[in-house]
Amino acid sequence: MIKSAVLLAAGRGKRQRPYTDVTPKPLLAVNGRPTLDFVLCAVAKASVERICIVTNHLEEKIFEYVGDGSKWNLSASFAHQSELRGNGDALMSVPQNWIQDESVMVVATDYILEENSLLKLVQTWEKYQADIVMSLKECTIEELTDRSSVDVDSDWRVKRIIEKPKQEEIMSPYAASILFILPPQIWEYLPKVGPSERGEIEMQAAIDRMIQDGLKAVGVLQSAPEEWMA
Repeated sequence: MIKSAVLLAAGRGKRQRPYTDVTPKPLLAVNGRPTLDFVLCAVAKASVERICIVTNHLEEKIFEYVGDGSKWNLSASFAHQSELRGNGDALMSVPQNWIQDESVMVVATDYILEENSLLKLVQTWEKYQADIVMSLKECTIEELTDRSSVDVDSDWRVKRIIEKPKQEEIMSPYAASILFILPPQIWEYLPKVGPSERGEIEMQAAIDRMIQDGLKAVGVLQSAPEEWMA
C-alpha cells in the first residue's frame, strides 16, 4: 500500500496569466472544480493517507482550500519551495521529519485526473513488484520535446527517461507525466543531481539514475489529461 504522496503545487502558472495573478494554478476551476480537487480525490481513491503539498505562489490560498485535508479523508501538511528551481528541488523542499522509509507517490496538481488514475498506478506497483511506476502518455514529437521521452520494452519496463529531450534524443512516442510512485531511495538520489541546462533540479534525472542502477521501473499507458489537448 502507498500511504504517502507529495503534491507539487508551487508553480507560477505563467501560461495561464492573468488568471494566475490572483488564483494559484491548482485552484483554477474546470467544470466548476479546482484541478486540485480532482487530484485530491484521485489520491484518496488510491488509499493514500497523508500528503505533503509543496507550495510557493499564492500559497495562503492553497492552505485555506485544503486545510487539514480531512475533507478528502487525508492528513495534509505543507512545504515551502523558496525558489522555483524544478520539480526535483520541489521534492527536496519536503521536510525531513515528514519523510518515511517507504515508497511515495508524486503528483502534479494541475492535471484533471480521472478518479481511478492513481489507483491504477498503485495496482501496477503491487502487481509487478516495481520500484518505480510512471504514467505514460502518447505524444507528438513537438510535445515530447516540451515534456519527456521514455524508452520502454514490449512489457512496459522502462529503460530510460529524459526530461525535455532534443529531437535526436527522443526514444519513443511516450512521455511521462508527473504521476509517479517512487522508492525511498529517491531522497538519496535527488541531492546528487546537478542543475540541468535550464538551471533546474529535475526529478526525472534522479529517476533515470535509479533505473540505470538497476531499480525496476514500469510504465502505465494512460490517456493524456484534457488540458494537454488545449
